[in-house]
Amino acid sequence: MQLISGAWILPQGAFFPIYLEELLHLSPFAIAVIVAAAQATGLAAALVGGGLTDSLGSKRVLVFGLVGGAVASLAFQTQLPLIVAALWCLGGAAGSLQTLGASSYLTRAVAPQRLGLLSALFALSFTIGGAASNPAAGWLLDESGFTLFGLAGVIILATAALMVQVALPVQSPGAAAAGNQPVTLLALTRRPLVQLLMGLRFLPTVFYGMATVLVPLMLNDLAGNKTTVAIYGTLSLVVASVAQLVAGRAADRYGHRWPTLVGYAALIVAAIGLALFAGELWGVFVFGVLGIAAAWALATLFFVLVSDGVPRVEHGRAFGLLHAVWSIAMIVGALLGGALTRVTPGLPFLVAGLLNGFSIVLTLVFFAQVQQNQGDETLSTTTL
Repeated sequence: MQLISGAWILPQGAFFPIYLEELLHLSPFAIAVIVAAAQATGLAAALVGGGLTDSLGSKRVLVFGLVGGAVASLAFQTQLPLIVAALWCLGGAAGSLQTLGASSYLTRAVAPQRLGLLSALFALSFTIGGAASNPAAGWLLDESGFTLFGLAGVIILATAALMVQVALPVQSPGAAAAGNQPVTLLALTRRPLVQLLMGLRFLPTVFYGMATVLVPLMLNDLAGNKTTVAIYGTLSLVVASVAQLVAGRAADRYGHRWPTLVGYAALIVAAIGLALFAGELWGVFVFGVLGIAAAWALATLFFVLVSDGVPRVEHGRAFGLLHAVWSIAMIVGALLGGALTRVTPGLPFLVAGLLNGFSIVLTLVFFAQVQQNQGDETLSTTTL
């Protein structure tokens, strides 16, 4: 499912801003507004999606997300801005449901000691799908345009939904279905570890929200063709795939702290590099690839961070809350990037790099708190 859906979702995200710019003739700020609106619907879906995975089961929520994404792919069949925006917003909600369904299914099915590597393989399947399909997407767009491109997306996601419905085993819902009183989202936000996780999710996603909108546009302007954008998409996902495997394996072998710190440091370097070399094709290409790789490696590590900081029976709601934070950060990143790029193309990334300096501090505090909690639990067990 991850491989098939990644083959559409990742190229779609890279080429949608270009579709809005070239066929609908929208400005970068207007494009950022549409992207932000989709993130807002994704935020709303995330706030209820975590509870749905407990009450309906992760598989059913995953199928809902894939079917909704297939319908949203019809956005490429029209040039009416309001319809395009509405379908893209539907895609934002569907993407949240797909993410929550798949993430909670994985963490409930996998033993914690194997979660680092298997979460990397889980994420890697998604990025391999995108990397493999990007050259075909670029060729298809250059030869046939966006209409056929969008129809391919409908077929791909519908196929993924059918495969999940037929082949994926039904998994028992979480704590709510077992008769336990589920924790509320408000209660989760009051926990110090969850608050730290929210900050660690927010800061890199601001950069990612900028990069997903601005870097393809910058490359398209500097290179003058979509093939370069497709090559960038493929190479960035290949490098991201390696980074995910390395991060997941390192987390299982060396612990979760150092891989997380390295991931945030790499993201800061990428942001500063994009700021300094925003007018150079090679600079945007190289540091854009590094930034995507760092962001996806950190996304892989978040499975183990949630496992460290949140009880397993609460993973559905925890992923829902953190995906809501992700959606807010994507909105902030898209809007802030669209506004700041009017001043100079590199300014959004300079701001993102400086903001992510705080992520290093939050990471150190998070793992110190986890270690303290584990020590308290050990002491309590020994006393009993």
